[in-house]
Amino acid sequence: MRVLFAIHSPADERTAVYRAVQHRVEALRERGHQADLLAAGDLRGRGPARLDPLLLAPALSRRRLARYDAVVFHSHLGWAFHAARPWLDPDRRVVTITSFHGLEPIYYAALARERARYGEQLSARFRLLHGHVVPRLLRFSCRQSDAVFCLNSNEAHYLTANGWAAPERIYRLTNGVESECFMDRAPAARVRRLLFVGQWLPAKGTRDLVEAFTSLAGRADLELACVGTGAPEAQVLADFPEAVRGRIRIRPRVDRSALHAELAHADLFVFPSLSEGFSNALLEAMAAGLPVVATPVGAAVDLLRDGVNAAVVPAADAPALTARIESLLPHADVREALGRAAQATAREYEMHRVDEHFVDRMMHVMEWRPAAHGATWREGRHVEG
Repeated sequence: MRVLFAIHSPADERTAVYRAVQHRVEALRERGHQADLLAAGDLRGRGPARLDPLLLAPALSRRRLARYDAVVFHSHLGWAFHAARPWLDPDRRVVTITSFHGLEPIYYAALARERARYGEQLSARFRLLHGHVVPRLLRFSCRQSDAVFCLNSNEAHYLTANGWAAPERIYRLTNGVESECFMDRAPAARVRRLLFVGQWLPAKGTRDLVEAFTSLAGRADLELACVGTGAPEAQVLADFPEAVRGRIRIRPRVDRSALHAELAHADLFVFPSLSEGFSNALLEAMAAGLPVVATPVGAAVDLLRDGVNAAVVPAADAPALTARIESLLPHADVREALGRAAQATAREYEMHRVDEHFVDRMMHVMEWRPAAHGATWREGRHVEG
């Protein structure tokens, strides 16, 4: 089997999308299949990156995609090929899959709500492109694809509720966690270091994190590490009141070994995100045995049970986030129990398990693809992850 993966993210092993797709490529190669990967840098011309949804797909469609048995398009990358398919692949020989690593309209809605909460508005250009144009491109590409891969149950519901894909064409495929993230952790008698891992963006709940830590810092001797922010230290610190900046540690970019060290040194993982697909940061913290305080967004709805393997708080609710963190500070036994249960859950998503599941579902799509010229799928063959 010859498979091409095309992503609109950079070929950077520090990014979650690239690592997840690279694992899928390697899983297919290990089983004797040919698998290639094209990233944004392989497709981008002279146009600005903000126009990628409009420019990358036509650039990709000019590649000789018909030589592959299957092409897995990341998000919007498939719309141009599907539009030109009568000429590029008239016999519909190529199996096409639209794969999401976070469904853009869900992210857009969360970001718009966050801006509105503070009396702000997205730019007109952003609203036009990501609020109107991109969803239409995505819907068209999904409807033309032989299968759609998504990361969590909320995304699967969105796809069916909005008519983007029939349930039998939707496959829920999770991210996985590397074995190096699992670690033995001695029970912490007290919480000294909170850890946040993620880009420093409003949709990650950074405003709620700032408010919660500022409040907690006045009542407890705590330090906050913000890792993988992408934003420089000065920019992140500027969001915090001057009085607490001395307790903030910023690492804009880290390699895998440095991330593992941060997980080992932390006592509590705080993840107030407003929109996610299947957060690698959350899964890695769970694998490390950290007690987790998180919002029920993205795959957290599928992964977390409040009071069992995490403390779950409402999204966009800084007072609730503050109160829940504070409630855990004096109870080492509760934190230890949450961490153990979180690690047990993460075991179900070890990379070798996820890779096997992906290859199985990929072969299932290839075997039960539609007949030529758009015939309907055979009934009863959908298997949800």
